[in-house]
Amino acid sequence: MKEKAIIIILFLFFFSNKVYTQNISARATIDTNNVLIGDQLLLKLELKAPRDIRVVWPVVPDSIGKIIFIAATPIDTSDTNGIRLYRQRFVITSFDSGSYSIPPFTFMYERKGLPDMYPANTDPIFIKFATVPVDTTKPFKDIKPPAEEPNTWLDYWEYIALALGLVIIGDAIYFYLFYKKRKKHDELGYDPRIPPHIAAMEALKKLDNEKLWQNNMIKEFHVRLTEILRLYIERQIQFPALEMVTDEIIDGLRKAMLPPDLMNLARKILELADLVKFAKHEPLPDENSSSMAAAYQFINKTIPLINGNETNPEEKQ
Repeated sequence: MKEKAIIIILFLFFFSNKVYTQNISARATIDTNNVLIGDQLLLKLELKAPRDIRVVWPVVPDSIGKIIFIAATPIDTSDTNGIRLYRQRFVITSFDSGSYSIPPFTFMYERKGLPDMYPANTDPIFIKFATVPVDTTKPFKDIKPPAEEPNTWLDYWEYIALALGLVIIGDAIYFYLFYKKRKKHDELGYDPRIPPHIAAMEALKKLDNEKLWQNNMIKEFHVRLTEILRLYIERQIQFPALEMVTDEIIDGLRKAMLPPDLMNLARKILELADLVKFAKHEPLPDENSSSMAAAYQFINKTIPLINGNETNPEEKQ
């Protein structure tokens, strides 16, 4: 009788778990998958889940490979019979011809009464962008040359002021680098149940939305960006990156046997941030946005295994 009771309890547990899982479904759809370059498409993300559970929405970057995300709607919800439907819409396009894939989006959710969080993945989406046919019977036209703007004395004053500034603060930078003890970072708060790559993506999205470098807060932008990257490396690759300088972090990535292209991405972000912090370089807007894109790419290529299924979108393509 005792063995029968155990079998019945196990059956009820697995049956209830399967029914609960069936109440949660994630879906990504698109209105068409064969268009011309530059055409705009509507991507729809939907998640069905019980109303009483917490859901972490996936972070969607500005671009995935050659596919550009132009606009996004707020997340809206509707409830029916205890089930909540979450929806979000995106306008996407590409200006490069070819066949591309949008990797699965990962939603994280809680099960009532359980401490862990669980993933719900959408299916990948494949899109083909075709070129516009070219009429070869018509003659080619020359490209209009770029307009030239003459230099003024103000252009040279910027370089002079920068050189003088570097000389004046050179001794202070030398003292800071070699004699002043490096201050420890304050411990960053995070939910340990949320995987490192999802927490880092959410932090990058928040930083991007604050538009710090666009409002001339360039140093603050690079400090925040490197803190997010260092915390992700510390949690994901598991060495104390928050307490290390750039060269030590790169050496740690090398010992972790990361591919050279990933080490170069991290080096690019960290070294530019060091130059900005110590007033050795004032980055161009393209360099700021490039650092943000490199951070997204580094995290995308080091996404961990979840429940034994590889979730790295770069490797699925």
